[in-house]
Amino acid sequence: MNFSTALLPGAWRNSPPGNTWVKLLALVIAGAMTACSRDAGQSASQDAVDPMDSVADSRPNILYVVADDLGYTDIGAFGSEIATPNLDELAFAGVRLTNFRTHSACQQTRVMMMASANVTEALEIRPTQPSRERANRLSLNWAIIPELLQDAGYETYITGKWDLGLEDGYTPSTRGFDRSFVQLGASASHFAEILWDDYSLYRMDGETVEYEDLPPDFYTTDYYTDRMIEFIDSGEPPWFGFVPYTTPHWPLHVPEDWLDRHAGRYDDGYDVLREARVARAGELGVVPAGAELNDFEPVAPTWDELSAEDRRGYARAQELYAAMVENLDFNFGRLVDYLRESGQLENTIIVFSSDNGASTAAYGIVPTAPGAHPAPPNFIDNRFENWGRPNSFVDHGRGFAEAASAPLQGYKGTFSEGGLRAAAFVHYPAAVPGGQVNDTLMSMLDILPTFLDIAGTAHPGPGNYRGREINGTLGRSFWPHLTGETTAVHSPDDSVGWSRGDGGALIRGDYKVINTPAAGGMGAAAPWRLYNIAEDPGEHNDLAAAMPELTEELIQDWEQNWR
Repeated sequence: MNFSTALLPGAWRNSPPGNTWVKLLALVIAGAMTACSRDAGQSASQDAVDPMDSVADSRPNILYVVADDLGYTDIGAFGSEIATPNLDELAFAGVRLTNFRTHSACQQTRVMMMASANVTEALEIRPTQPSRERANRLSLNWAIIPELLQDAGYETYITGKWDLGLEDGYTPSTRGFDRSFVQLGASASHFAEILWDDYSLYRMDGETVEYEDLPPDFYTTDYYTDRMIEFIDSGEPPWFGFVPYTTPHWPLHVPEDWLDRHAGRYDDGYDVLREARVARAGELGVVPAGAELNDFEPVAPTWDELSAEDRRGYARAQELYAAMVENLDFNFGRLVDYLRESGQLENTIIVFSSDNGASTAAYGIVPTAPGAHPAPPNFIDNRFENWGRPNSFVDHGRGFAEAASAPLQGYKGTFSEGGLRAAAFVHYPAAVPGGQVNDTLMSMLDILPTFLDIAGTAHPGPGNYRGREINGTLGRSFWPHLTGETTAVHSPDDSVGWSRGDGGALIRGDYKVINTPAAGGMGAAAPWRLYNIAEDPGEHNDLAAAMPELTEELIQDWEQNWR
């Protein structure tokens, strides 16, 4: 295991590279932590002796913040007009990742990230009737990030959306998190109210929190931030904090004083916004080389084709969406301010990303909105004047989702670049040079290996772990690359793939095969297409006919390893 001396404290980090004592110290620490992580039958809570001494405890904290359904250009550092100064400050001071891949939807991305696994194998698809207690869950045959970091001596915290299992044994408090406040499901109101479930899916350290027990001014993003600060403040470093916010996932809700912060801003529509976003993103250097707005083919009708009533609805929904993103930034700033004031910021690695492309649903605007699951219940008050407030249920629609993805095709729910490529950045000036834009391929599969690398530990599988048989991992650590030790993350033979039904996609090196359309259609496969996404990230020039052998080779890789 590579244990970077960049992670050692002050005087040791600055010792000459050839200092044998420094290297020996690093190896001793790494060996102790690896041995701890490989103790298959013993949980962290059962350790008789803490293997971490004062030197090892100076390892950096890890804070991973994930936005829900955030589009590629939805923060300022990636081209947005929305005020996100706190995110932008750290993004510009760190390294912005322009080739970071997620999955096409929330739950699949979380499986990919937590387990570094093929989602088809690791996600247990379960009936949702008669009870949501039987919803999909992350298989126990994979060891996940919080468990492994617990073993390495990290305290582990989560606040936000879980979406990886509702049943006992599959929840955060039983899968490695020392402290947790979560919403177990895929979505919910951002206020303390029932929208479709007649029972609460909120849990504090494994115990149910009823809606009536939440504070009267409860708002998800605010409350998740409060609890994360509380957890960190009451614990000891090193810690891993995971904050999977539910913002800006539908329904679009904001506190009352945020409702009209963007009034009138989007009256010109999504076609105008799309052009402005792409132009600004190009100036910032985050538009993938070869992607051109002139080649972009929107699926949504032009703004002028819409009725006046629909234009009014979409513009208002985007105002609320922008307010949610701005509120997300405000709360991210609260986390950073706390770390700065408590003296922890300099020794905290901060990673930020979205979990997939922007949502296209048009709840509240179009009665039969695409991608509805579940459909808003009949008792929702979707009068225009109630949008954004409690008991409302709206989203901003396909046109504004495309404005946040262009010039990449696709959005949430697709395997096209706009559905899989997410805005992301890493901030840690102690070891990662700032002011960079990095276009190296990385993915959610690489998060687990990277965090273990930072902690100086190793994955114990495949084999027996905590009394269960587990599989190995698929990703690679990108930490040596970000710290300047390597020029790439993956070998030329590495691939990453996605599948749903008969449809899927696979990327290996500069090439991508895909058999689903940018507009969706996940269940029904179309003919396979081949793109050189290094030169053609907009996925316009199909090379399948010109390069049949490579196309077939990549299809076979997908069939054998990712389907």
